[in-house]
Amino acid sequence: MDMKDILGVSEPLCKLIETMQSGCSWIFKPNQIKRIAAVSSDIASLEANADLKKSLKKALAEDTINMTRTAREQRQFDNIVNIYADAARELQIIDNIDKTPVDPDWSARFFDYAKDISNEEAQAVWAKILAGEIVKPGSFFKRTLSVLRDIEPFEAKWFAEICQFVLADCLISSTCITQKLYRLNQLQSLMDCGLINSTACQFTLNEGETELQGKTHSIRLLTSQMETPPRVSLFSIYTLTDAGIQLYRITPAKSHQTYMTNLKEQIERQYNIKAELIQIGE
Repeated sequence: MDMKDILGVSEPLCKLIETMQSGCSWIFKPNQIKRIAAVSSDIASLEANADLKKSLKKALAEDTINMTRTAREQRQFDNIVNIYADAARELQIIDNIDKTPVDPDWSARFFDYAKDISNEEAQAVWAKILAGEIVKPGSFFKRTLSVLRDIEPFEAKWFAEICQFVLADCLISSTCITQKLYRLNQLQSLMDCGLINSTACQFTLNEGETELQGKTHSIRLLTSQMETPPRVSLFSIYTLTDAGIQLYRITPAKSHQTYMTNLKEQIERQYNIKAELIQIGE
C-alpha cells in the first residue's frame, strides 16, 4: 500500500506507517495498516496522546473482533500501538525528514523487541528512538536496541541520573564518584549494561576550543582575543559507548550544578585561568 495515497497524512507520518508496515507484517494486516493511517490523518484534532491510543485501538478492534488472541498476543498488540502513538506525537511537529527508507532489518528488530515493552515510561523511550530513526535513518544502531531491551528499569533510572554529569555528549569525569555525587556500584552496573566503557582515559580540548558543554550548562574559558586558550586536559574520564551516546541524546536531564561548579574551579586552579558556568542558550 502506498501511504502517499492516504490524504491528510504528513510525510513523517507516512514514513512511520511504512516503517511499521515493513516491521510488523506478522501482527498487522494491510487493512489494519489502512485504519492506522486513517486515524493518523486526524492526529491534530486529538488533544491528548491517550485519545490517539484509544482511537487507534478502537479502529483496529473492528478488524480483530472475530480474531482469537491470547493474553500475551493482545498485550503485544497494545504495546506496539502505544509506541506507534507516542512516535506519531513526536513526529507531529517535524516537517523535514531524511527521505532514505528505514532499513528493513532495523524495523524488524525494533518491533520484535518493542512488542514486549509494557512499561509506559519505557514505551516513551522506544517511541523517541523510532521517531529519531524515521527522521534520520542510522541514528540508532541495532545493538543500541539490544542494549536497551536488556537493561533493568532501575538501570535505566541510573543512566538517566548519570546523564547530568556528561560533558561533550560522551564524557564523564570520575569526580562525580570521588565527590560522592554518584555511586560507584551504579557506574559499574552501567558498564556491565554496555552503556559506559570500563576503561578510564584522558581527554584534551582541541586547539582553540574554549567550552565544555553539558546537558543544560557549559564551562567556558575566559580569554582575551590576544590570548591563546590553554588545551585543557581532564584525567580519569569515562566515556559513553555508542549505545550510551545515542540514548543520552534523547534522555532529558539537567547539568549537575555542584559537579559543574567544582569542575570549573578545578580547571581554574590547574591552568591559572578564569572560567564561567553558563546556561546553554543564553
